[in-house]
Amino acid sequence: MWLTGGQWFDVEAGTFRAGDILVERGRVAGIGAAPAAGDRIDAEGRWLLPGFIDNHVHITLDTRVAAGDNIWRDALPGAIALHAAWNAKNLLRCGVTTARDVGGWDYHEIAVREAIDAGLIEGPRLFCAGRILSITSPTSPYYPGMYEEVDGPAEVRKGARRQLAMGADLIKILATGAVNSSERERADAIQLRPDEIAAAVEIARDNATHVAAHAHATEGVRNAVLGGCRSVEHGTYASDETRRLMVERGTFLVPTFCTAHAFLKDPAFAERALPHVRERYETLEALRRDQLAKAREAGVRIAMGTDAGTPGNHCGDNMQEVVLMVEKCGFPPVDAIRCATTAGAELLERPDLGRIAEGGTADIIAVPRDPLEDIAALHEVDLVMKGGRVFRDDRA
Repeated sequence: MWLTGGQWFDVEAGTFRAGDILVERGRVAGIGAAPAAGDRIDAEGRWLLPGFIDNHVHITLDTRVAAGDNIWRDALPGAIALHAAWNAKNLLRCGVTTARDVGGWDYHEIAVREAIDAGLIEGPRLFCAGRILSITSPTSPYYPGMYEEVDGPAEVRKGARRQLAMGADLIKILATGAVNSSERERADAIQLRPDEIAAAVEIARDNATHVAAHAHATEGVRNAVLGGCRSVEHGTYASDETRRLMVERGTFLVPTFCTAHAFLKDPAFAERALPHVRERYETLEALRRDQLAKAREAGVRIAMGTDAGTPGNHCGDNMQEVVLMVEKCGFPPVDAIRCATTAGAELLERPDLGRIAEGGTADIIAVPRDPLEDIAALHEVDLVMKGGRVFRDDRA
């Protein structure tokens, strides 16, 4: 199959190039001039990009709830898995062909991953963390299907092994408190301590995978980096020192900048949230904007992640993160796109993803305008191919 007549994005050069793309057996088999005959997709007037990689989603959460206590308490059997499958389809259709789910709910997201891989339902290539490893916390009752309470290195090892036994691809830990939490939990407070983080990393390395560390407080970021976590999620209060450590250790930042924007864009929705959660979100965007600018300036490796699943932050709206990185955080469009393609592939250690190149996996999306000229074009994805299979073609 050929994609003909489009402009394809050369990630390394940072430019679009003319050329037809040959796809065979799920791979990019060549780039050049298509023959006169043969199967083809019309890409005339389209700008082709690698499928985007979102390194921070929660497909089991209901984003229509403004934040509360145990959103699935009254759920019927099957409701959570069906909701996660619906979210997965929305991710794929918006141009996210690979996603890292960093906190599911009773492993429904892993069942969805298996169904996607078997070709039974549509969705991105999923990497799942299972339950999040947390200390004994006042927030655990908020997320009883998402948190696994562990105290001390021995319990951390057991909890990490349990996630892997259930089919997790990586381990997610809470190095600090969270924003969408109980009023008695502070986002700038430490949770898992250095010896506990080291225990999680030890088990991950034993199993050829990595640890993603939720961390707001600068000390929590520092603990995660020194402990060997591959990525820091959020990094809200990081200091210059912790950013230098991230650069030295090659730790990725997954900034999830869009969470406050998504939460606050509908005032009526935000008003329904718990008051302490709403107050936290009202201060979050300015903090994250400053942190993201400083991280980029310091040379921290940044991989796109939306935190889709947080209140108002819907699966299918994922391109808002890349657009906001340009419009609010000063990223050149080419750099923001690289955060969502090559950087994400590097974080996942999947060099076959995140670029359109001969031999690479044929994950290709298209927009009708040049996103280097107008980054908002990313909201208009009209073609999605994952692994050589077309899941969306608005022209067809």
